[in-house]
Amino acid sequence: MKKLLAVSTAAVAVTTGVTATADAATHTVKSGDTLFSISQQYGTSVSAIKSENGIKSNLILPNQVIKVNEAKAASASTTEYTVVSGDTLGKIASKYDVTVSQLKAWNNLSSDLIIVGQKLSLQAPAQSAEPAQAPVAQQAPVQQAQEQVAAPAQQQSYQAPKQSYKAPAQQSYKAPAQQQSYQAPAQQSYQAPAQKVRTTQTSTASTGGSTKAQFLAAGGTEAMWNTIVLPESSGNPNAVSPNGYQGLGQTKESWGTGTVEQQTKGMLNYAKQRYGSIDGAVEFRSQHPWW
Repeated sequence: MKKLLAVSTAAVAVTTGVTATADAATHTVKSGDTLFSISQQYGTSVSAIKSENGIKSNLILPNQVIKVNEAKAASASTTEYTVVSGDTLGKIASKYDVTVSQLKAWNNLSSDLIIVGQKLSLQAPAQSAEPAQAPVAQQAPVQQAQEQVAAPAQQQSYQAPKQSYKAPAQQSYKAPAQQQSYQAPAQQSYQAPAQKVRTTQTSTASTGGSTKAQFLAAGGTEAMWNTIVLPESSGNPNAVSPNGYQGLGQTKESWGTGTVEQQTKGMLNYAKQRYGSIDGAVEFRSQHPWW
């Protein structure tokens, strides 16, 4: 009867000690703590704590420091991520315990395409964030408390288990179909526009003003003309590279031919679909020998 009373008292301590606690990376064990009481305090489970700390039994010791919700706390402290080579939305979502749909919604992405150096938000915008609700405190049943092993009053030395961490295997990234002919900048040989040998097709450009004037009239911008058109085709709508790329923007798609207006609209649509905006395409082309 004496033992049962002590366990019941511990169960009461578990119940009264449950609070709406924020995510925490570690917890220092106090006399009377059990794995069950700690799991209730931090909104996790006994099995999760044991797995996170490599613990095989329910025995814990006073002043022992154990990890609680470490991955969740680390993820919550990071609000922004910079894309590196080999990244995919799925890989980033898995690393920070979010979903691909959330990443796309928080960053206004219409596709899974991401670019090296791109900044991604790892949480919803502040104005749309909803206040977190504290978990409802629950009373631990006496029979559950009886199964836990309370930490002994005397302090014992404890050595934290050694854990090895293996980085997840990198996933290969396959470029969209229309860009499969491109290689990474470091691996491709690039010939400056002035050195390209171009042939001239039968002119399909409409008359009426210079090519640049027609380009600007069709919605093109000065920045796009100077940063993309001139390096790619020298402003020649009939230019054809030795590799078969055509028109002002040098592409193998249908918008590489036709009038200056048709080619210009094709370039604008391509820039918006691939880079999100004309400015995004201009910025990318200014840093790479291709777009």
